[in-house]
Amino acid sequence: MQPVEREMFKKKGKFIELYRMSDNTYKAFATEYLDNDDEIVGVGESDDRESAIKLALQDLYVETKNTR
Repeated sequence: MQPVEREMFKKKGKFIELYRMSDNTYKAFATEYLDNDDEIVGVGESDDRESAIKLALQDLYVETKNTR
């Protein structure tokens, strides 16, 4: 699986990096800040674009809650 398309945008105050993979699935990464060494990242994968984003945001929330 190789990325064929990449998008970066803000949603709900978080930075989202979204990749469309060669097998037409999506992988999303959600962060609160960019270029931070202590960055916490949420990851989501799905066949659906919006689901991948939602999963990444949920994972970021859980990871943030577990670290604080």
